Amino acid sequence: NFRGQHGKAYLFNSVVNVTAGDASERHMTTGRHIVRDITCRQCNETVGWKYDKAFEASEKYKEGKYILEAELLCNVT
Repeated sequence: NFRGQHGKAYLFNSVVNVTAGDASERHMTTGRHIVRDITCRQCNETVGWKYDKAFEASEKYKEGKYILEAELLCNVT
């Protein structure tokens, strides 16, 4: 059960067709993290973020993984 700024979100080990931005420190509900926004390669819209570093021991499992926010995704044919 993950949540983003726009509601339901999903954690993935890897994603395709995205570009990662610059790393920045963010204070989230689960603690302090170093993250990078990820954008769609086709439309250049932000679709989620990548976790580079988690400072809380209980959040370390997120490092190197990606969050995609359901509300920001669309079907492409």
